[in-house]
Amino acid sequence: MESIKKENKAVLSKAGAFVKSNKNTLIRYGLLVLVIVVFSIATRGRLFKPYSVNSIISQLTPLMIMCVGMLFVFSHGNIDVAEGAVIAMCSLVSIEVINAMGGTAGGIVVAVLINILICEVLYVGSILISIKFRILSTIASLAIMFTARGLVTYFVSQTLGSYKLENSSALKLFSQTWFMLLVMVLIAVAGWFIFTYTRVGKYSKAIGDNPLSAQQSGANVNVIKYICYAFAGFGVAISSMFYLARTGSVTQNFGSGREMDVMIALILGGMLLSGGSKTRMSAAIVGSVTYVLLTNGLSQLGISDMYVSLIKGLVFLLMVGFTLRRQGTVKALPR
Repeated sequence: MESIKKENKAVLSKAGAFVKSNKNTLIRYGLLVLVIVVFSIATRGRLFKPYSVNSIISQLTPLMIMCVGMLFVFSHGNIDVAEGAVIAMCSLVSIEVINAMGGTAGGIVVAVLINILICEVLYVGSILISIKFRILSTIASLAIMFTARGLVTYFVSQTLGSYKLENSSALKLFSQTWFMLLVMVLIAVAGWFIFTYTRVGKYSKAIGDNPLSAQQSGANVNVIKYICYAFAGFGVAISSMFYLARTGSVTQNFGSGREMDVMIALILGGMLLSGGSKTRMSAAIVGSVTYVLLTNGLSQLGISDMYVSLIKGLVFLLMVGFTLRRQGTVKALPR
């Protein structure tokens, strides 16, 4: 009898150790499965009807692209809040370029390239300011957000309420399901490979744990940060084209809240706000899928947007509580 008790105790101890060491992974996939099961039953399968699936893909594509890029930044323990405003500014510039070039394929290519240039300047510039002036990266991100949102508000206010594409079908390609899936998968796979198998990913996680130790291990901390912010900027630039394709116009509030969508999605994927060695690219991929399914499931149940936002906020706080860990005490290098 005593031996059985000892065996049971040993099994429980091993199970507890397994859960503790794999907490983020269990949260990541467990929550996804829970959302799928609950809303499949609650909506009586409507969530996965063809029309719903197309809607889910159109929402998932830009979100996952941003999450993949932003995970490199979050892995350092940094947080970016400028995504929504930058998306609005890029979309506004895209409308100007595409309209000026008659909605041609060449105009779309030029718009994409200009967006990438704008985002790289803004994001690499923000971390450059953070490093050179030794200020929190979030402060630099706030400066970018207010500047971009201010410019969008000014230019939109000069019109009758919104900037619009003259040719509504100019971005039809970015609304095609096959194209959205292709771009989303390519970027997700590329991001996963870079973060998992290259020094950029390895050093990014080390910076999140302790930038001083990362530097002593051979990482050029500042260069790694520049590269990661460049990845984040690229993701924002590409996602802006998909957001614009869905609406065809830009208003003063265009893109508002996208920064919180990214943050909530990453947290739902088991991402630690402090970043570090436990960061996995699957947090961006699984988290964005979970977030979009959760949002669509709640909407299909007829829950108003106000309560949907409240529920998402409560889920966010709950997930932060599950994944939060104490920051390391040594953070000698500027963030």
